Amino acid sequence: MSGLASSFHKSGWFLALGIAYLLVGLMAISSPFLVTLVSVFFFGALLCAMGVAGLIHAFWARGWEGFAVQLLAGVLATVMGFLLMMDALAGAAVITLILATYFLVSGLFRLGFAISHAHLRHRGSLIFSGAVSLLLGILIAVHWPSSALWVIGTFIGIDLIFYGISFILLYFGRE
Repeated sequence: MSGLASSFHKSGWFLALGIAYLLVGLMAISSPFLVTLVSVFFFGALLCAMGVAGLIHAFWARGWEGFAVQLLAGVLATVMGFLLMMDALAGAAVITLILATYFLVSGLFRLGFAISHAHLRHRGSLIFSGAVSLLLGILIAVHWPSSALWVIGTFIGIDLIFYGISFILLYFGRE
């Protein structure tokens, strides 16, 4: 490890960041509806900014052969971002439905791959992973649209908790 990375790793920053991520993750899980709405609104704001930048670029490079595509992409991103910001709850419902579909399809693909490739080492972990994804997809879809109120915020919270735990473990596992 380089000198700077090593000193950072050995310092209390890994522990402090880990604790911070863990606490923020716990707060996110305790208020998943709020985190969901804030996340969707933030995503909408990013899309608007990206769309406006695309529109500016389209008009700045008007002679470019990709002008029409750049213009349409900029308009689409701006409109989608604006819609997400104006109705974050409806946006959360759509994003949650997309997540459910993703988990269902990816779970089925992983299960199908693992079942059809009996020779794979550790295919049990692939079967388990596929089953968990499939179960998540089913749980989200069965409770949709009400699942839109908590899924995104809960997933963000879970991710932050595990990220925090990994930083804490890195701190205690340092040289």
